[in-house]
Amino acid sequence: MAIAPGNTSVKIHLNGSILDERDARISPLDRGFLFGDGVYELLRAFDGHLVGLDAHARRLARSLELARIRGFDASQLGAIARSLLAANDLRDGVVYLQVTRGAGTVRSHVPTEPLTPTVFAMATRAEPISSLVAPQEIAAVVAEDMRWRLCEIKTLSLMGNILHLLDADARGAAESILVRDGFVGEGAYSNMAMVRDGVLVTTPIAEDPPILQGTARADLLAAARRAGVPSEVRRVRTEELALADELMITSSRRFVSAVTRLDGQPVRDGRTGPVTRRLFEQMRDDIAAAMQASSAPSHPCRVP
Repeated sequence: MAIAPGNTSVKIHLNGSILDERDARISPLDRGFLFGDGVYELLRAFDGHLVGLDAHARRLARSLELARIRGFDASQLGAIARSLLAANDLRDGVVYLQVTRGAGTVRSHVPTEPLTPTVFAMATRAEPISSLVAPQEIAAVVAEDMRWRLCEIKTLSLMGNILHLLDADARGAAESILVRDGFVGEGAYSNMAMVRDGVLVTTPIAEDPPILQGTARADLLAAARRAGVPSEVRRVRTEELALADELMITSSRRFVSAVTRLDGQPVRDGRTGPVTRRLFEQMRDDIAAAMQASSAPSHPCRVP
């Protein structure tokens, strides 16, 4: 992590304390460093409002349960995020938190002693909600998914994802849409959706191939209901991607991005489609409404 100019250190959270990044110390025997043995969450803040906090906390709790990491309460996510934003004088930002199984006294695949989880979090500056004018447009490629099968765990072990992204970058794209056995799963860092004949279609989370339970994916489906866009959750065959009227990806950092090129070819006219734009605007407006509701006083004064 880089130290900001002017000798001002970034403030981070480490094991219950807020401290300067340059003062942080983590054991080289930490299992996150040795094995990628941990889980993480990332959430977005607009003017201090943490988008989808409850959903992120639930997913973190689920990842910890599936990874069998004990000793950290996922409900602390909000308090840690708010303290980090305040410590770094941020209102608009991205908060990243990771929990590893902890550090032992020896390197062993199976821990030989009870461990205390290592909890690290950081906050970085990001654009305000006023900058969300239109979906970002990106190029993507289709690739056979070479990652492990437990994709519902938001694990630190992202080598497979990174290799897919490196390959996409070499091909002039920003994301890989991953497939297994002829069916579409998700992106290397996102969930995928498409539009066919005016219907939003996204892949199920619990079938093969399994996908991450994306909070932005859930928000997209909720936005579709509010915007009056019909939606369908079903398995998607790889060949359907080339027939889509619109393609999009969702993530906590980007919300909705339009995939305008796939494997070097334009998706329809190569521009953001009307349904993608409509859903982007609905999600942005939903966030703005949540921000306004969270800032309203709990007990407003009554005027006689």
